[in-house]
Amino acid sequence: MDFSQEDLFDACDRLIAGLLERAGATEPPVDALRVAEDHLGIPVEVAEPDEDERGRPRPRTRRPTSGIVLSPHMTDEQQQAAAAHGIARTLLPDLLRKLDVPPGSESKQAAAHFRGLLAARLLVPTRMLRSAMRNCKYEVPALKAVFATATFEMIALRLLDLDDPCVIAIVDDGVVASRRGNTAPAVRKLTPPEQRCLTLIMEQDLPHKLRGEGWTVQGWPVPNRPFRRVLLRAVPDDV
Repeated sequence: MDFSQEDLFDACDRLIAGLLERAGATEPPVDALRVAEDHLGIPVEVAEPDEDERGRPRPRTRRPTSGIVLSPHMTDEQQQAAAAHGIARTLLPDLLRKLDVPPGSESKQAAAHFRGLLAARLLVPTRMLRSAMRNCKYEVPALKAVFATATFEMIALRLLDLDDPCVIAIVDDGVVASRRGNTAPAVRKLTPPEQRCLTLIMEQDLPHKLRGEGWTVQGWPVPNRPFRRVLLRAVPDDV
């Protein structure tokens, strides 16, 4: 595929911006369910759980559908994410054409990556994110208050798409689930300052910020998860 990452991001941003403008979604938070149903005409249905005679859930057989299927047990954030990914499936052929890629010629891995980029930019659009940064800075909880339909994790990872170099880590029960940088590949192991910040957050269940050994690290506990999840944003001091 003959395009750069910048070309890909720009194409995603322009496609989402055009969609939101036509849908009249000019301010956050973006309601992906409304955009899907009212603007794109994508059918949304709630799949009732299939239970046996004892009330235990049976394994469901996924049936082909061009719509968005929700579960009654989904949180509001999960419903919005499902809608965003449903919209991304609809937009994927348009994105591929913008990149001069014949739709259907892409690999499954590439298609999944492109859909993820579109879904994240739908719930946390780049223009709106840059505008919110003026007041919220890099405080993920403050950004979450603005982009209420997106998850903490999605918002934190979108910070990688901004200009400032940083590393975003997601840590579950003290174990690094992912760690990504936007200027160079990042290994999964935390730096000592990140580890110290994580320890303080785990001990006090409060956000923390510290500096040391060439890094400034901010971290936040993520509420309402079935495990202890912490987000860390580390910035090199020499930028």
